[in-house]
Amino acid sequence: MKTPQFILGLDDEQLVDEFACGGGMSEAIEQATGRHVDIAVNHDEDACSMHAANHPQTEHHWKDVFEVCPRKATKGRAVGLLHLSPDCTHHSQARGGQPRSKKLRGLAWIAPRWCGTKRPRIVTLENVKQILQWGPLIAKRCPKTKRVVKIDGTVAAVGERVPVQEQHLIPDPKRAGKTWRAFVRSLERLGYAVEWRILCAADYGAPTTRSRLFMVARCDGAPIVWPEPTHFKNPAKGQKRWRSAAECIDWSIPGKSIFERDKPLADATLRRVAHGMKRYVLDSADPFIVQIANWSRDGVTSARDPLSTVTAWPRGGSHAVVAPVMVQAGHGQGTPDAPRWSYGAKDVRDPVGTVTASGGGQALAVGTLVQMGYGEREGQAPRALDARQPLGTVVGAGKFAAVTAFVEQANGGFNATLARDAREPLSTSTATGSQQRLVTATMVEPTLTPDQEEGALRCAAFLIRYYGQGGQLGDLREPMSTSTTKDRLALVTVWLRGTPYVIVDIQLRMLTPRELYSANGFPKTYIIDRGHDGRLFSKSTQVRMCGNAVPPPLGKAVIEANWNSKVPMRKAA
Repeated sequence: MKTPQFILGLDDEQLVDEFACGGGMSEAIEQATGRHVDIAVNHDEDACSMHAANHPQTEHHWKDVFEVCPRKATKGRAVGLLHLSPDCTHHSQARGGQPRSKKLRGLAWIAPRWCGTKRPRIVTLENVKQILQWGPLIAKRCPKTKRVVKIDGTVAAVGERVPVQEQHLIPDPKRAGKTWRAFVRSLERLGYAVEWRILCAADYGAPTTRSRLFMVARCDGAPIVWPEPTHFKNPAKGQKRWRSAAECIDWSIPGKSIFERDKPLADATLRRVAHGMKRYVLDSADPFIVQIANWSRDGVTSARDPLSTVTAWPRGGSHAVVAPVMVQAGHGQGTPDAPRWSYGAKDVRDPVGTVTASGGGQALAVGTLVQMGYGEREGQAPRALDARQPLGTVVGAGKFAAVTAFVEQANGGFNATLARDAREPLSTSTATGSQQRLVTATMVEPTLTPDQEEGALRCAAFLIRYYGQGGQLGDLREPMSTSTTKDRLALVTVWLRGTPYVIVDIQLRMLTPRELYSANGFPKTYIIDRGHDGRLFSKSTQVRMCGNAVPPPLGKAVIEANWNSKVPMRKAA
């Protein structure tokens, strides 16, 4: 990695990043100030190693934050900025009814210690918005017996006294927010003005809708400033639109068919795939289109939307991509040794290649996302995500998958309206309004090879089973007694600029760590697969670090709005 050049810290103020993890906030601080972070503290060895690989000029402390003495660490120098991102898992609503740890919930108390000893000019804190409900914990009680529930799930015996460390502790709803208010008062008593807001990363240029509470405290008399959004979900004239998840996805990476897997996908996942295909492909007036070269929510979003929040759990990731690929079907398979079912995807921002008279080399992918690992409430629709919007919160294991449905052109001939100059962007090929709709059996007589027709009918059976109403779903392997072949093919037919395409396969894969880091706003040059000493990180470790990281564009906006290196001159000793 090429070490960036930073301004020398001649003002004698240090920049400190507590709970530094893999370096998301340090990256934000460096982008905002033009200086490297002086001190980074984290208890996780792998996190420190990733941080050191990307921030070699920083002094790293691989310790518990309470084991680091502020005076010794700073060597007598003043602190201009102290940032804290304490563990959020024991505040987050994602933890549900699981036991809470008073120690982990209390990590933010490191702030008064630094403020009382080093008096940093600016203090920032990032966490989930539920930290506003930070309060005392109480023992969970059995609803029937009213006795204490232990961590192992058993109920205390009559008259048994359960030690606190063995109790299943949960937040006391009657005292919600009491500890947070005490925390804020402790900073105010030290002479700090304190404010906080809940900010969405997508509003500041990161393709993720991750929302976090940011607290800013300062003691230098300067006003606390909150950054103005730079991107908008529904932009007015002259404003920038939210960046999309599609920007972060490498559509050239093939997925795996959802059919005939060694380990079948869970029904909940299949319902989400079907919901996403129906909502964002078949019923969409403007499906998300990706060009490829041939083909060999609940929980579902469009690839045009920002990615949802990346979190550190569950392991392995929870974002996947579903992409229907539309291939011209009327031209056969080519020579026996050169089938058209191969891959060669282009970036969605690149122009479409020239369409030849034979139609070879041109195919389209319709992208959507499906959320993995989370269930739906009773009556809740499957999690459907639009790839054109930012990705939601990325958890440490990743919860999003990419889905790709392969479709064949069904009219058996070449439609000249698809031909275009190679310099034209792909977006001009997408359908709008009445140009895209489901067709009835009488609207098109598909000309498909037997293999293509078999794939299309299988996709139709899948959609009927997992998107059908009234519970009459049936087995995918059984024939549908109430539908003709034409009806079934019409169910999976999409019109694009007057040309019909038929879905013949649906593929799904998990998003890669690099795609998740890109969705969180990290630069492409950020090292995520190895540490400073050459150690290699597993994919689950990479995703965990991403889930624990602050999106750099969001952190940069907050620091940039408040950082001012022009401090009063100090009298020499």
